[in-house]
Amino acid sequence: MNSHLKLAAALLVCCSAVLQACTEDVAPAAPERRRVGGFSTPESVLHDEERDVYLVSNIVGSPVDKDDSGFISRVSPDGEVLDLKWIDGASEAVTLSAPKGMAIAGGKLYVADIDAIRVFDAVDGAPVASIEVPGASLLNDIAALPDGSLVVSDTGVTIADGAITPTGTDALVAIDPGGQISRLVADPALPHPNGVARAGDEIWVAYLGAARVDARGASGEQRRELSLPAGSLDGIVRLDDGRLLVSSWDASAIFEVDPRGDGAPRVSTLAADLPSPADLGWDRSRGRLLVPLFNDGEVVLLDVK
Repeated sequence: MNSHLKLAAALLVCCSAVLQACTEDVAPAAPERRRVGGFSTPESVLHDEERDVYLVSNIVGSPVDKDDSGFISRVSPDGEVLDLKWIDGASEAVTLSAPKGMAIAGGKLYVADIDAIRVFDAVDGAPVASIEVPGASLLNDIAALPDGSLVVSDTGVTIADGAITPTGTDALVAIDPGGQISRLVADPALPHPNGVARAGDEIWVAYLGAARVDARGASGEQRRELSLPAGSLDGIVRLDDGRLLVSSWDASAIFEVDPRGDGAPRVSTLAADLPSPADLGWDRSRGRLLVPLFNDGEVVLLDVK
């Protein structure tokens, strides 16, 4: 009888070990992280899919100073800095002070720069044009639409000595392929639009001054409003399956938001311990999130597949 009890106990221990191992095998793994350093106030990352290279906008100091000191870096998907100052505001032919969000459309690279959109050739980085946006305070992120037009956020603030002061210019600005400017939404009550991302005929907006993201129609009308656990939101990308990834300075984290379905969206923390996460980029071919750490001078590559 004792031998039977010992055998049963041994089997129980063995089954428990197998069950624990199986549970560990199916537990979701944290995204793999790789860090690339050497940047100067990196604000945004964009995957140039055609040339398979990451572009990093570097503010170099204040986000609102017109000092012509900003630059854009080229980084390989392996994390090698190919050209730190590929487009350099310090060069005589280039005007670039505090570059932030970027988009590529029609072979051109568009860069938000305080109150103007700087336009460069997407192949060689040569300057093409500047589109001034009268009345803008802090142009921040850019989304390219299928017809070649752009939607740009004006965060509606100015910054001095670390203090953020509202200016009342909060808006979503539309720029058509011919360079004509209009405002889809212009309302001082907007909580400082920051990140923008296109999703079909909708535009998703993340707000610096609220713990929420909105979906808006092509003419600016609000369609959905989703609450998040923390605010000071910056970057937003939309994945092909409809999920959203959103960076939050307050949480030092990346939120994963699943807005699909009629019920409340599912929100979880994809990655934590990421201080000052700014405007996100997405490498669709590799399932990789590109996270600039504004105050740390680094870009974090998160393989989230």
